[in-house]
Amino acid sequence: MLRHFKFFIFASIFGLSLPASAAGIINLGTGDARSLSFKSVVGTVFISNPDIADYQVIDNNRLVVFGREIGTTTLIVFSEDSQELTRKKIVVNHALTNIEQVLSIRYPNIDISVLNLGEQVVLSGFVPTQKEKNDIYSMVGELLNKDFTETRVEWKTSDDESIDINFMARKTYKGLVNNLEVSVTKQVNVKLTIAEVNSSLINELGIEWGTILSDGFGGNGQFFRGISGFSGGATNVATFISAINDDSVGQILSEPNVSVISGETASFLVGGEIPISYRVDDGYRIQYKEFGIGLDLAAEVLRDDKIKLAIQPQVSSVDSQFGNTLLDIPSFKVRRARTTLELGDGQSFILGGLLSTEDEEALSKIPFIGDVPILGALFRKTSTTRRKTELVIVATVSLVEPIASSNIKIPSIQRTSALSRFFGIKKSVTPEVSEWQQQILSTGGFKK
Repeated sequence: MLRHFKFFIFASIFGLSLPASAAGIINLGTGDARSLSFKSVVGTVFISNPDIADYQVIDNNRLVVFGREIGTTTLIVFSEDSQELTRKKIVVNHALTNIEQVLSIRYPNIDISVLNLGEQVVLSGFVPTQKEKNDIYSMVGELLNKDFTETRVEWKTSDDESIDINFMARKTYKGLVNNLEVSVTKQVNVKLTIAEVNSSLINELGIEWGTILSDGFGGNGQFFRGISGFSGGATNVATFISAINDDSVGQILSEPNVSVISGETASFLVGGEIPISYRVDDGYRIQYKEFGIGLDLAAEVLRDDKIKLAIQPQVSSVDSQFGNTLLDIPSFKVRRARTTLELGDGQSFILGGLLSTEDEEALSKIPFIGDVPILGALFRKTSTTRRKTELVIVATVSLVEPIASSNIKIPSIQRTSALSRFFGIKKSVTPEVSEWQQQILSTGGFKK
């Protein structure tokens, strides 16, 4: 009943109420036939394009129309006294029987309906994942040999260059309507930790980062050589760096947590934008250049809850050393990684090897005496320090579901007295406070 109701709404959107479409349009597949009966005796039959559809009179009150080629034509039937008995538009599409058989073999556990509606072919039914919805749509479009336009997802790698995310490309077929519905929309959460670690620590501990396996599938991040007292899982790297508590050795730059619907993209930037002016024919224009910690990601849930993930993290900063001071144009230090891999629910991976080298020069001297020409050189000392750091990116992907606001607990402050703390008496939350918390959650954290 629900499917018929949705089909009725869909037909209404296309401007075809069901009675009107049944009375004015005959949908045929190539080679299909339809019988028409009349109360009056059939006299003359006119068809505008016999190459698309033709007819044959069976007896005085019946005739059969059949499709020849794909296209549209008009059928008019007159009685013996030249009265118009019917006027119908005949739409001949591909025969859908073979397509339905192919779909039933390829997807035996999915109930898919393929219907001709005017000049459109409509897919309807329920599918488990977004990927299967896209795959079925593409398969039917190719089998029908429909013209299509392709929409691609591009990530900018520089001002003039970009890269396509192939598995996110989508085709839109002309005359094919995708009315398939995903039973449960899958959402992917990516928990990212971006850390900068001094290379001296990595060399002293003998750490090598596990990145991507040779077959293109992502594995759990791991240390190839063990560390005493430390478990080398990918999710423990952030804890290990935080435990050092020394920014000169290692520090956590960012720990974003991003969720995205399967088949969609997401991005974020923690940083800023610098205005850069450049000259054009009619004057100057301003272009804003982003810097900071950024992330682009695209995710698609496959069968068996496998997750295909494309990820592009980037860490950039303004480099005043190599900027053009004359034209006031800054330069940027950029470290960027980009990969596409397949993971299971809850698996992690580590990307390492993004090295950076900085040389720092320091001058120490005795005041006043060190500034004396020639003689002051004896009281000055210069030193050069080379600092090598490695950018480490840890990512964990998981399938998540939204939760009700009633299941979210927010922190709150409860004032207690010294007496209650001494005897360990817990103060209960008043109904007014609990109601206020629920109102905050139900409105997304805002309260009038």
